Amino acid sequence: MKYAVMTFMYRGHIDRGDITHEGLVQLLADAGAQGIEAFDRDFLSDPSLIRRYQTAMRDAEISMPVIDVMVNLVYTSASERQDRVDGLRRGLDLCGEMGAEIAHVAGSRLDGSVAPADGRKMMAELLGEHADYAAGRGLVLGIEDFDPSPDLVCKAADCVEIMQASGNAVKLVFDTGNFQAVGERADEVLDSVYDRICHCHFKDFVADASPKGYSGTVYGTGMIPNQAVAEDLLRRGYDGWVALESYPQNGAGPRETVSGELATLKAMFGE
Repeated sequence: MKYAVMTFMYRGHIDRGDITHEGLVQLLADAGAQGIEAFDRDFLSDPSLIRRYQTAMRDAEISMPVIDVMVNLVYTSASERQDRVDGLRRGLDLCGEMGAEIAHVAGSRLDGSVAPADGRKMMAELLGEHADYAAGRGLVLGIEDFDPSPDLVCKAADCVEIMQASGNAVKLVFDTGNFQAVGERADEVLDSVYDRICHCHFKDFVADASPKGYSGTVYGTGMIPNQAVAEDLLRRGYDGWVALESYPQNGAGPRETVSGELATLKAMFGE
C-alpha cells in the first residue's frame, strides 16, 4: 500500500506561520507518508509554490501523486461552461507539471436551476471530453463520492452513472466517510465500485447534533467502518494510494495530528 496525506486542512497553520510549506512536506515524510495530496488552487493562486514544493519534495524524497482539481463542472450557460473547461485544464496542466498520477476533480455543485441528473450528464461530458487531455499529461481522472453535493455525486450509483456516461474514462476516488451523507456505508458499497477505484480517502466521523448529523473526528475513533474497508481492500489485492484525511481537533496542527493518525491508518492495513 502507498500512503499519502491530504494537506488542505493545514492551510491555516501555514498562513499563521505555525509551519512552513517546506516544514510540512518534511513532517509528512518523517511520519512515514510517501505522498502528498494537495489542492490545485493553492498553486494556481501562488505559482511560486510550484518550485518550492518540487524542491522540498525532492529533498524529502516524497511525491505528489494526487492533486485535487477544484472546479464545478455544472453550468448554466455557454460562457459558464467555458469557464469550467478553462478551470479544469488549468488544474490538469498543474497536475502534469507536479508529476501527479491522479487528477481528483472535485467541487461540482448544483445551483438550484439544474436537475441532479442533468448535472451528472454535464460532469460526464466535460470529463469524457478531457480524457485525452489528461492522458497526455500522464493522468487518471477521478471523481469522489462528494458529501457537499449529496444529490449530485455522492451515492455509489450516482458515481457509477457519471463514470459510465463518461465512456468509462473516469475512475473513482473512494471516500470512506462521505457516503454517510446519503445513508450508505463504505463497506457495503465497496463491492459495487471496486473495479473502478483509482484512489481512496480514509477519514472518520462522529454523530452529533449538527444539521448534517455528523462531523469529523480523530481518525480511528469514529463511526466510519474504515477497518472493514481496509481489510476488504487487502483481500481484493488493492495496492494503490490511500490518503489520510484528518479533522484536527481543538486547534491541533500537523505536528499533533499526522504521525498518530497515519500510524492508525497503516495499522488497519496490518502495517
